[in-house]
Amino acid sequence: MEETTTESFFSPPNLPPEMMEEILLRLPVKSLTRFKSVCISWRSLISETLFTLKHALLLEGSKATTRKKSPYGVITTSRYHLKSCCVDSLYNESTTNVLEHDGELLGRDYYQVAGTCNGLVCFHVDYNKSFYLWNPTLKLQQILSGSDLETSDEVIVTYGFGYDESEDDYKVVALLQQRQQQLKTEAMIYSTRQKLWSRSSNTCFPSGVVVADKSRSGIYINGTLNFAATHSDSSSSLSTILSYDISRDVFKELHGPSCCKRGCFTLTLGDLRGCLSMVCYCKGVNADVLVMKEEFGGGESWSKLLSIPGLTDFVRPLWISNGLVVLLEFRSGLALYNCANGKFQYLVSDSLSSCRDAKVYVKTLISPCDL
Repeated sequence: MEETTTESFFSPPNLPPEMMEEILLRLPVKSLTRFKSVCISWRSLISETLFTLKHALLLEGSKATTRKKSPYGVITTSRYHLKSCCVDSLYNESTTNVLEHDGELLGRDYYQVAGTCNGLVCFHVDYNKSFYLWNPTLKLQQILSGSDLETSDEVIVTYGFGYDESEDDYKVVALLQQRQQQLKTEAMIYSTRQKLWSRSSNTCFPSGVVVADKSRSGIYINGTLNFAATHSDSSSSLSTILSYDISRDVFKELHGPSCCKRGCFTLTLGDLRGCLSMVCYCKGVNADVLVMKEEFGGGESWSKLLSIPGLTDFVRPLWISNGLVVLLEFRSGLALYNCANGKFQYLVSDSLSSCRDAKVYVKTLISPCDL
């Protein structure tokens, strides 16, 4: 009987390259990092830019159906503090392991999250007006060369960050509105490939629509950036959504559900497992969470996912488990809400308190230094 050597025992299975790639694409970052040491061919494949992009897009696309929470993390900012933790840890561990990144990223300076996409977090830094890309999983950061955007104090700027698949280009979108003339909106687009800003060629904004909340960045969903907006020509400040198709450079209006026309006083947008979500405070008695269920941009059909009675303060859903336990962002921190019994569980009040902004990101191998 032939003796099995250690070398042959640990050698990778003899499978067709296409099949092996499909298997590796479905593994988490932690496993892929470890498997780089198995053999030269695996290290080469996992290190390829195309492989890391495919891996990220697969994770982004499986948000709605996956039962796994491990490939996803949460970042929270509170002016000068930046923290992160795993979604899985928030749901399944009695004590959440919270990582503090103060001083690790850019030093103790004010930064605003412009958005997250494919595992990259885009920050706008106050002191030099520039943008940085950061992968919290790889702990790599990169300043976006030429990204400083000078604006006057008379201009309100709202940012968004997303991926243009048609050009393989990550882009920062800045919507500029004059404080005294909010009917006029200008869009500036920064390309990470070209390393410069340019004006959007599309000057046709939906008539009378203005961005409603300058402190909240655009929500990236399926190649579009979506901003909470209002009709400036309406005496009731009717809530609506301004949607920007990054690849086509086209703006359009997405109408909210019918309940938004019956007295809800605000509109909060979010990304709930890959679906555009919104919170309506109907008549001030509860918070209804709705999601756009049909193919994005077609039909614009909303479906009520859940209702939280007696809640009228700001809240935004970040994640929902298959057991309908919702991770919520409040101004005071994060909490889990169980739809079955109507109970809240408040999470590590000291470590994740006073969130200014919280976002879910996917754990990927995309390096900001390669863009």
